[in-house]
Amino acid sequence: MPRYIGKRIKRIEDYRILTGNGRYIDDVSIPGMLYMAVLRSPVPHAKITKVDVSDALRLNGVTHAFTGLNIKVENRPRNFPMAKDEALYVGHPIAAVLATDRYIAHDALELIQFDYEPLPAVIDPEKAIKDDVKAIEGMSNIGYSKRYLSGNPEKAIKESEVIIEEKLELARVYPGFMEPRGIVVMPQGNELTIYASTQAPHYMRKYLLSAFGSMVRNIRVIQVDVGGAFGGKMFPYPEEYMAIQASLETGKTVKWISTRREDIMSTYHARGQIHNVRVGFTRDGEWRGIIDELVIDLGAATHGYYLADIAATLVTGPYRVRDALVNVQGVRTNKTPLDQYRGAGRPEAAFVYERVMDLAARELGMDPIDIRRKNLVKELPYINPFGHHYDTGNYFNLLATAEKYYREFKDVARQLRSQGRRAGAGLGFYIEQNGFGPWESASIRLKSNGEVLAIIGAAPHGQGDATAIAQIIAEELGIDMEKVSVAWGDTALIGEGFGTFGSRTLTLAGNAAIIAVNRLKEKIRLLGAQLMGVSEEEVIYRDGKVIHVSSGKSLTINEVADRVTADVGGLWRFKAEPSLEAEAYFGLRDYLYPYGAHVALVEVTDEGLVKVLDYVAIDDVGTVVNPLLAEGQVIGGVVQGFGEATLEEIRYDDEGNLMTQGFSEYWLPSSIESFRVKWIYMEDGKSNTPLQSKGIAEGPLIGALPALASAIEDAAGRKVTRLPVSPEELI
Repeated sequence: MPRYIGKRIKRIEDYRILTGNGRYIDDVSIPGMLYMAVLRSPVPHAKITKVDVSDALRLNGVTHAFTGLNIKVENRPRNFPMAKDEALYVGHPIAAVLATDRYIAHDALELIQFDYEPLPAVIDPEKAIKDDVKAIEGMSNIGYSKRYLSGNPEKAIKESEVIIEEKLELARVYPGFMEPRGIVVMPQGNELTIYASTQAPHYMRKYLLSAFGSMVRNIRVIQVDVGGAFGGKMFPYPEEYMAIQASLETGKTVKWISTRREDIMSTYHARGQIHNVRVGFTRDGEWRGIIDELVIDLGAATHGYYLADIAATLVTGPYRVRDALVNVQGVRTNKTPLDQYRGAGRPEAAFVYERVMDLAARELGMDPIDIRRKNLVKELPYINPFGHHYDTGNYFNLLATAEKYYREFKDVARQLRSQGRRAGAGLGFYIEQNGFGPWESASIRLKSNGEVLAIIGAAPHGQGDATAIAQIIAEELGIDMEKVSVAWGDTALIGEGFGTFGSRTLTLAGNAAIIAVNRLKEKIRLLGAQLMGVSEEEVIYRDGKVIHVSSGKSLTINEVADRVTADVGGLWRFKAEPSLEAEAYFGLRDYLYPYGAHVALVEVTDEGLVKVLDYVAIDDVGTVVNPLLAEGQVIGGVVQGFGEATLEEIRYDDEGNLMTQGFSEYWLPSSIESFRVKWIYMEDGKSNTPLQSKGIAEGPLIGALPALASAIEDAAGRKVTRLPVSPEELI
């Protein structure tokens, strides 16, 4: 029987992409379709007095224009998807035009008359709390508030021998997709077929049907090849609602593709958290308590509030401190709305608790490894102060491995500093929360020629999950992996699903596939027994065959499939239904908690730039189905974390004007800034699922932020309390 789980197998998805046969959203072209272009607010806050599209409609090639479309969608801006009487941020849609050509549509935007009266803009989230200037007229700036309390942190801190107070901040960032967002909407009778650059087609269908279900009977969503998502293509955006409305009104196929400038100003930003923390420690390094006043900059909508909840409830990390208080305040500002991005609240929490560890180590004169070892959770399972059930693993074993590399990097840094170079080493230990549900689906179909088709409700978009799912199925069935193909991303293929986000795909869809395969194997076993004319109790399924134990007679699954589907002219002679397919849904009763430690060696140049000289990522995600795929996720996540720690920041001026409107102002790491990442994985923390795995995709970024912050601090000799660290700060 071939063994596939645990093998470094190259991705089966790549040939089509590498040979230029991918089909991204801008590749979708339907004869006769119209192109939509969007006029956006150039100001952060204004009362709209006039929007006149009459001149635009006179332009040859322009067919339609519309304004003021408002659809009630929970937690979205008050004027969603289009500003009707009040513009709330730079990039807020004001009007849209449809034309026979994309360039004509964009030209027509310049002919729209847009008059407005400027209103004061709320930009600083901490000032927004005062609520004296409104980000949205008639609404409080406080869009969300919640208190998380465990024990008596005030007393614990007051009685501590060492008290530390610090403001820790993570700037806003932009997902930076390879291909910006886009959609093609094609009407077909009383149904819509939508081609979308999405990471959750079923989720998109659910949202859109809630808005347009009274106008169409069904919406089919087809996921094209996605040029990056990272959480930013999870929920439907204003433009998708607008394109659907335009298609319904005109009866035409409508296509909208964002320009890069549009994408930066309108795609939901992420992070944007401020943590004013007060912590207490004993002289020997025991963490006694934490109070965190958490402010999250929600922008002009409140749908990103849950990111603060995730950060708040994980703010004690993998450490045993029990007395904790987090006061969450989500404030509205005149900025692009905020939502999830790789890690979604967990990187923010890790930055806080690991900065606390390093600040305390410095204050107490302790070794950074020793203070972590003193406070790490000793035994698992463990329930953290806010109810998270850390499940399995061995934190001390992993920390011991990380310590070896940390000591080596510290020695190298000392040698480099003796040569006059600013070098430093840092470590970040993290706990992850993933397996977000509620469930995922899988359907396994055995075809007449012995080929197997798996359809999953999740929607991979570059992670390589088709390869991993095929590995799982091939091993469970005991067949060659080449006989397995995997499909996803079309709401017409499988009844329901959720998507790919939160490091959930392999854990949920992979386990659903295992259950479905076992159900299929039982069907094949029963059918094989009937085909051989023997008792069902006398046969077993093993290694791709149905075997009669006493006689040794057997049928391969190819033979079973062929014979079940071959007797066209015969009579029904099967006791059991001759089904060659099975489906399953798998969900978790609780989250999974992988963990890891990342170690970085960096140098800060005279120009204030950060160069990573060496990097080791150590992660425990239970069973690793394909180490090659997992390593790719780790390398990508670490480099993404480097960008967030040193380069990337969405910036507004004091009046609310967006200062980063292109890649000349918003800096992404390139191959020039990339570096070697050594990955080590452990499997102490196996999950209590059939696959025994946990998600890997977000952990690398979570571990990268604190590790890099620690290393930069060591190299530059200055406290790092905000990310990204700008070159100006390091000169």
